[in-house]
Amino acid sequence: MGVPKFFRWLSERYPAISQLISENRIPEFDCLYLDMNGIIHNCTHKDSDSPQFRMTEDKMFIAIFNYIEHLFGKIKPKKLFFMAIDGVAPRAKMNQQRARRFRTALDAERARDKAIREGVELPKEEPFDSNCITPGTEFMARLTEQLKYFISKKVTEDVEWQGVEVVLSGHEVPGEGEHKIMEYIRQAKAQPGYDANVRHCLYGLDADLIMLGLLSHDPHFCLLREEVTFGRQTKKSKELEHQNFFLLHLCMVREYLELEFQELERSGTLGFDYDMERIIDDFILMAFFVGNDFLPNLPNLHINEGALALMFQKYKEVLPRIGGYINEHGVINVERLAVLLDELSDVEHRFFEAEYSDAKWIKARKGDVEDSFAVKLGKVPTSVSAVQKELFNNIKAFFINPNNKDPATMKPLDLSTDLPARDRKFVQQLCADLNLRWSTQEDADGNRFMRLEFPPTEDVDSDEEEESQIAIMRVLKRYQNAKVEDVSSDQAQANMKKQYDDKFQEWKDNYYSTKFEWNTSDEVELRKLTENYVQGLQWVLFYYYRGVASWPWFYQYHYSPMISDVKKGLKANMNFELGQPFRPYQQLMGVLPDRSKKIVPTIYHDLMTSPDSPIIDFYPRDFELDMNGKKMEWEAVVKIPFMDEKRLLSAMAPRDALLSADEKRRNDFGVSLKFSYSNEVDYTYPSSLTDIFPDLPHCHCVMNIFDLPTMEGRETYVGLMEGVKLGAAALAGFPSLKTLPFTGSLGFHGVNVFQQDSRNESMVIALSDTERRTKADFAKGLLNKRVHVNYPFLQEAKVVKVSDELFDYLMSEDGSQHVQQIEHDGKQIDDFHKKAGSIDKWYSKRLGMLTGDVESLVHIEMLRGLKKLDDGSTVKEFAPMPGMETIHAAQLVVGKVISEDERFIEQAALPVEEEFPDGTNAFFLGDFAYGRPINVTGHENGKTICLVATTTARQVEFGRDIARQAEQLSPYSPSYAVARSLGLHALALSKITSAFSVRVGDARVNLGLNIKFEGKKMKVLGYSRKNEHGWEFSRAAVDLLIQYMTKFPAFIGAVSSKPQGDMLAASEYFSGNEDEVNKQVKEVQAWLKEIESKNFDKVPLDAEQLDSDVVKQIEFAADQAVATEPPPINKTMRGIPRNALLKPIDAQWRLGQQRFQVGDRVIYVADSGKVPIASKGTVVGLTQTTRETWLDVVFDVSFMSGTSLGDRCSPFRGSTVPSWSVLNLTNRQVLASSKASANRNTSTSTPLTVSGYGLPGVNGQTQYRDVAPPPALRGGWSGAVRGSGGGGRGRGGPNGGPQTGIPFRTQMNGQPNNNVNGNGSVRGGYRGGYHQIDRGDDQSGVVQHNPSFRPKSQHTVPPPTSLEQNPSFRGRGRGRGDRGRGGRGGRGRGAVPAATNGSV
Repeated sequence: MGVPKFFRWLSERYPAISQLISENRIPEFDCLYLDMNGIIHNCTHKDSDSPQFRMTEDKMFIAIFNYIEHLFGKIKPKKLFFMAIDGVAPRAKMNQQRARRFRTALDAERARDKAIREGVELPKEEPFDSNCITPGTEFMARLTEQLKYFISKKVTEDVEWQGVEVVLSGHEVPGEGEHKIMEYIRQAKAQPGYDANVRHCLYGLDADLIMLGLLSHDPHFCLLREEVTFGRQTKKSKELEHQNFFLLHLCMVREYLELEFQELERSGTLGFDYDMERIIDDFILMAFFVGNDFLPNLPNLHINEGALALMFQKYKEVLPRIGGYINEHGVINVERLAVLLDELSDVEHRFFEAEYSDAKWIKARKGDVEDSFAVKLGKVPTSVSAVQKELFNNIKAFFINPNNKDPATMKPLDLSTDLPARDRKFVQQLCADLNLRWSTQEDADGNRFMRLEFPPTEDVDSDEEEESQIAIMRVLKRYQNAKVEDVSSDQAQANMKKQYDDKFQEWKDNYYSTKFEWNTSDEVELRKLTENYVQGLQWVLFYYYRGVASWPWFYQYHYSPMISDVKKGLKANMNFELGQPFRPYQQLMGVLPDRSKKIVPTIYHDLMTSPDSPIIDFYPRDFELDMNGKKMEWEAVVKIPFMDEKRLLSAMAPRDALLSADEKRRNDFGVSLKFSYSNEVDYTYPSSLTDIFPDLPHCHCVMNIFDLPTMEGRETYVGLMEGVKLGAAALAGFPSLKTLPFTGSLGFHGVNVFQQDSRNESMVIALSDTERRTKADFAKGLLNKRVHVNYPFLQEAKVVKVSDELFDYLMSEDGSQHVQQIEHDGKQIDDFHKKAGSIDKWYSKRLGMLTGDVESLVHIEMLRGLKKLDDGSTVKEFAPMPGMETIHAAQLVVGKVISEDERFIEQAALPVEEEFPDGTNAFFLGDFAYGRPINVTGHENGKTICLVATTTARQVEFGRDIARQAEQLSPYSPSYAVARSLGLHALALSKITSAFSVRVGDARVNLGLNIKFEGKKMKVLGYSRKNEHGWEFSRAAVDLLIQYMTKFPAFIGAVSSKPQGDMLAASEYFSGNEDEVNKQVKEVQAWLKEIESKNFDKVPLDAEQLDSDVVKQIEFAADQAVATEPPPINKTMRGIPRNALLKPIDAQWRLGQQRFQVGDRVIYVADSGKVPIASKGTVVGLTQTTRETWLDVVFDVSFMSGTSLGDRCSPFRGSTVPSWSVLNLTNRQVLASSKASANRNTSTSTPLTVSGYGLPGVNGQTQYRDVAPPPALRGGWSGAVRGSGGGGRGRGGPNGGPQTGIPFRTQMNGQPNNNVNGNGSVRGGYRGGYHQIDRGDDQSGVVQHNPSFRPKSQHTVPPPTSLEQNPSFRGRGRGRGDRGRGGRGGRGRGAVPAATNGSV
């Protein structure tokens, strides 16, 4: 929808509508819909305007798969997953499509030409033309085939995809993606038995999705989109896992709209029933006036200039007097619309008057016009009335009478008491011009009159007096010559009004003549224009509420009529003819420019390029861009001719028969497909991209035609359904303002939603009854109780402490329910006030909520999830969660909620036979074969009998070994040692390595290396790090410093000589005049740009990552380990208790407390996600977000959704996964004890045919394929994955027996390293960012807390001789040092040995 700035305006007016997604802290959803075109664009060209950008097609497809997989994993729909790609659009949409594609092709051509002129070397490969993301192209046909393959693979392998209905509506199905989705929702809602509380989540970037979601009138509806920022953009992480996503809750938009129009709900305001659903329908119609994909915005109605706020105000004024609502379930009531348009037309006068604000006739419109005799002070009038002429004569006689100038005979002149205001103003002006004094006096009757007198005489020079007399005579002459006109005040105002109206009409005519080349006198053209626009309003409403009303209809102009003229078209014919959609090639020829002719079949090329083509005028090479009052270039009107359907089709018809068979297939329509899992089906799905993707040898996915719910005999349901839950009763996870008492009103509050204060009005929420709920007595009543915090986005928590200004209150631990109070010291009192103030400020500035005075705080532990006890029962677990706020204002706490979250309901234990039926696949947590896949084959005495494929090989901890070696060979030196060795002052070193600003004129220029950031608590990987003793620098950082010192010695010397200076002028550091200084500054800037220090990888101080060289060594070691694995030995184990079995579905609750460090070996145990289950890998990076720990893992084999971890590993080998999705094999922290593990009651069994993952083979033959080690894939996905079998997933679980899945490659390892203790703990960090991660290994001599290693190889700076140690490995990791820091022994950081005396 073409509503630029709408999302920002809505988010600032209603500040609490969006929520940052956090794992398991968002609602459950029944349906997930993807408007796919945004994903396709983002994954194929990423909006890159660089002519050098290239991306292979297989990488595009992989990126699209990853995005789909990522969004599915975020939402995890329960019933339906609907992916919709734009098919052939209605003719009305093609105007916009055509304009965008012409503009895109022209911009790309200009960018290439500019690069060539500047001597930029361009890649030999053809650039990707994003215009090919249009139905009917070869690219879209290939994409559809890839998506079929990908979905089939996911349905076969991923348990979560198997439990939902998966639908793909591709480019061959007519209709825009979002409208195909809404068509499904519309028709599903018309079916009997439709759930009034179905939970929808729709992903997409267009603002019109907000309208589409609202008109569904299903309140449990959210929009999913990436984080939106305005203003200065920051560098984003390459990894999709680090991208922030937001949910826009339409249930909150609905509640804010209730507040927006709350005065209409008051009794007696409307003469008809108040219906919020109908007001929402009218809101949707009003939004069309500011523009959409099918109609241009009405002139002078711009969102950023308050258009929507103005419409709301006018709507509230007119609704009570028009007798009903304007939008009647998708049909416009034109009579009521006319009244609203009349009111809105005032906006035209506002803009008109702003252009002519100084003209007198403008005031005629305002009713305060002055007549022609109401003179302005300081100006002699050119015309006067007869009364004013008489006044002038009397005053003149008084003025020239010599007796009045003699103090002895001087008398004042008293005027009449009944002078009107305009005449009094005339006299005041005349007195000023003649230098007479006037005053207001009162006669005996109390009537006031004006008195004129000469001022006291002063001695003046005779020459000056003569000049003064001459000037006065000129003034008298002008008054004498003023023309006498007798015109009444009413007539004068009427004249002004006529002049205003004439000028206004002239202003309107200028708009029409400029935009349309005719003016309002051409009533025929004006009527055609306005009727076409009104038709457009109705067509769009039909499209939104009912579907396409007419395929061929379109708006035939680049601009819309003036608001005041729209009502001239209200009698337009609204009977649309349905018609037929264009064929794909017809749309391609209708929307593509000749610059993109390669996309269309060759037989049509000359129609786009030949001068003899009958439609050559459809394809202009040059065209005008009209800003039309907009500020951003992308908002310009692209003035290209409209495509004539008849001419186009007649020109194409003779050539259609020459299409090849494949081209004809692409020019036909297709059907939507439904994908479902079937255990009975087992076939080989061929690769969709030979040599890149493998065949799927055991595909269990069935494809069928997807039919929309039937509408025969049914009507579209509009409005709320019976039984819907609203407000405080809404389903769990869906926020509501109504869970606390409040009032709402509009005000200029300066909310800060997008990193800057809003200048527009916002709906401000003032919480009620806060005085009672903020008292400590109320808060103490919450101790040890389960409550809900983070209003209005409620989350369950447990109150463990209460604070007020003077005391902490805790429940006694002896069970007596006695409340203990602990007195605060001075610092604690200050801390209380700071925290209370920060809560109040955040709610006010970010959410526009007034919380009232915060007098007490509650300290909580968040609901972490369900904890599984050894007996199999589940209970809620409350604990501090890193990055989550633990202190809340008492008045913001909500006690009980109406709808509990069903995901966190405590349950009693099931019998082991029910929880782990025969055929269940799990992972073993016992000491023997820890982490090995296991299959339940029977039960005895309340325990399980399991089959496990064990190995005789010992698990090799190559990851930690390599990390240690890299740490030893890439030492860091403390800053004081670096400064001493380079001869720099310590403060100078600190400045140079940071962001170091100097003043150049009025500007600030950064001349620092930007390799450490003290204030931001950030470091640069491979260059800097910080520990408890201070900053340390790597060899690469020292090399960079040496380069800087060598290239600009005078500047570095000047900095070192003035280390205390802060923000000094550049002349303090550089010699010469101003021009010479500026030249030297630019030379430093150019060098800094050359080394690209600003683009170094900046990470939080506590983040850990191994660099690419070390990761490649780990890959090689993994390949060797896989190649030398011995065959498995199948063993039966008896007496295994349930707590020794880890079902994949329980991983999230059981593994969330594990600790990791780089080099740890792990196995992927989740049954969904991008990584094949039971894949082994090595941790090469850790980061802590506000919610959880994320691990960068390089896996032992390639897989389709794998990444390169930001070019640190081979393609398709890496993935960033949450820590709970893997089991740490190196540091075994969830080890379960059992008699089976103690007695080792194992026996070699006859191998059985058992399906699932990690199970024995048949007749002694392993199921795992014997293949060569997979090569490191750099250009494709061939060989390795086909050899590995893809890591299939089984479906076994509590509800079924053995089920087949694709086999996966095992990596056999021996006993884990029992010497690893892992006794650390997670430490908190600052709010909203990354958090410190415990490393958990107390092995003697292991260098701790060393996340940084050498940088990427693009900075090939040779180290100074004193630092050359000929390392065999590079990068970062952990190592052993013979000596610790300062010679203390024990653990060390591998720093510069003491023998070097600190030299670098």
